Amino acid sequence: MPTSRTSQDDPERKPPEVPPLVEGEPIEIEFTEAIAESIDDDAIEVTEFLEDDSVVMERVEVVGQIEAISTSAKPTPPVPAPPVPPPPPKQLVLIGAGHAHLQLLTWWRRRPIPGVELTLVTAFDRAAYSSMLPSTLAGMYQPDQMLIDLPKLCARCGVKLIVDRANRLDPVTRVIEFAHQPALSFDVAAINIGSVPAAEPLWQAHRILISVKPLTSFLERFSVRFRELVEQWRMAPGPELLQIVVVGAGASGVELALCLEQHKHELELPADVRIVDGSVALLAGYSPRTVRRVSKLLSLRGIDLHLGSPVIDCDDEGPSSLVLETGERIRADLVIWAAGASPPMALRGFELPKSERGFLKARRTLQTTANVPVFISGDTADIEGALVPKAGVYAVRQAPVLWKNLRRHFAGKRLHDYKPQRRFLSLLSCGDGTAILDYMGFTSHSGWAWMLKNWIDRKWMKRFRVK
Repeated sequence: MPTSRTSQDDPERKPPEVPPLVEGEPIEIEFTEAIAESIDDDAIEVTEFLEDDSVVMERVEVVGQIEAISTSAKPTPPVPAPPVPPPPPKQLVLIGAGHAHLQLLTWWRRRPIPGVELTLVTAFDRAAYSSMLPSTLAGMYQPDQMLIDLPKLCARCGVKLIVDRANRLDPVTRVIEFAHQPALSFDVAAINIGSVPAAEPLWQAHRILISVKPLTSFLERFSVRFRELVEQWRMAPGPELLQIVVVGAGASGVELALCLEQHKHELELPADVRIVDGSVALLAGYSPRTVRRVSKLLSLRGIDLHLGSPVIDCDDEGPSSLVLETGERIRADLVIWAAGASPPMALRGFELPKSERGFLKARRTLQTTANVPVFISGDTADIEGALVPKAGVYAVRQAPVLWKNLRRHFAGKRLHDYKPQRRFLSLLSCGDGTAILDYMGFTSHSGWAWMLKNWIDRKWMKRFRVK
């Protein structure tokens, strides 16, 4: 059996010399070749050369130099490309702080649309809750209890706020122009600026005519004129009573008249309150039982009704008066205009299809009938194939559909249809701690009806309060 040779068999044998390494020249590794020649095929013993420390060091230096050169010979890895920046966020703009849009703000806070920025455009930095306005006139609420602080609400919900009047919307260039601020581009817009009482040119032209819209500034405008009347009467009281007229015999007009009548008693102001409307019907759309109950209450409270002849003019000369279509004149020292619902003049600058009445035409999906990404809700919309009354309760019910369809539009999904409710609960404040309830033919005039209304209204406002 062959045996391995060791260094003792050949005392003259020396370790091979390691040639110096020169950068750029090929390397000849004689050390490895020497080992291969000095061993048998059946056994490899390299340890015989490692007994000398100098040999070990020389071998380590060779290996180190080889590794260094081989490493330097590797190609430099490519520099990774800088990350691609995300695309700019799409712009969703809400024009108006109506009932539907206010709800969208709170839902946005909980679940914003990815890759989208939300902006609210409104002419006022406060939004008024219409349901609480009559009771506020009667002193049952403080004015700030019916107002929503939009800067605080938008800051909490992560929404940009622009306080300015939108004068023009171009659906082709997708640009909104304002009265004072620079124009704003949008990807998707939604409009919810409500309606105004009928005969806007008339009530805009006469100082004694105070429109209930815009709601946010109504209390201030009313208070200025009301204080003037009170001061005039106290300085020179006359035999005649002051005449306060509410134009409009719908739910809003009835509530305002009842609450004003209560307010005059608290001020001990000698004044008469009456309701004037061109319609022959009181509370059109309400059940006959409710209409009879309201008529009886108005009579008991001394509120006269003058129906069937619309107001066509106002005479400011001498004792001011309203001029009716029949030619009759009704003396009026203060007039609150709450008749009907007409499109705001601002809609004239919105280049979108309009109905015969001047409101913006919308499909059942609440999208404009034009092929552009603009949605319409509340009183601003006339929906094709649906007769939706101009009432806040319908705007509240449209909000969930609007929210879903905005999300589905950005996701490229099919939009859902809005289906108007066939009936709704109505609660009319009487200003004295009672209310009139109307629902599906059932009616009640009671304190518990007021408690229910108060609970509903406070619960609604609580959603938008920011401490």
